[in-house]
Amino acid sequence: MTLKIKHLTGLFINALVCLILVLLGNAMTPKPGTSSGNGNPVILLLIPLSILFLVLVLQWIRMFKDLKMSLSKLSMLILALAGYIIAGYVFQLHRLEIYRDIQADAFESKYGKVDWFHIESITSGGLLSIHMNNQFFNWNTYFMMIAFSLLLCFMYKLLQEIINRRQGASAKN
Repeated sequence: MTLKIKHLTGLFINALVCLILVLLGNAMTPKPGTSSGNGNPVILLLIPLSILFLVLVLQWIRMFKDLKMSLSKLSMLILALAGYIIAGYVFQLHRLEIYRDIQADAFESKYGKVDWFHIESITSGGLLSIHMNNQFFNWNTYFMMIAFSLLLCFMYKLLQEIINRRQGASAKN
């Protein structure tokens, strides 16, 4: 029992550190309508987040190692997690449009007109644009990351179960 608590504690700490890094990335977004320096230092957060993500997947696998689920329940869980991730992505696209409108309002109040070319350029640069940090590092993307780590864990369990069944069936023949 203490081993499960130890695993759960490690999982909680890892998820908390990931959350802190995501919120730090969010905080590094410049205010709408302001200019920024060259480059995006938040890109450096991707290194520890990637490592922590892989550890998170391994922690989920270890946590659910002894969990027995039917193939249909595992498949449904995988579909539900995939659906959640897709819905989170669609929500994030919607938030991007709202963010562009916020940028336009700030630009108009500062300069008296909206420069849509500029707004499009700063909001379509992906991770390279510091103005996009709040679109990649927020509560929604954090929960999508947690869901994706669970998705990988349960896909691993599904694959493991399929292999075990095939080996069991071939052993009977």
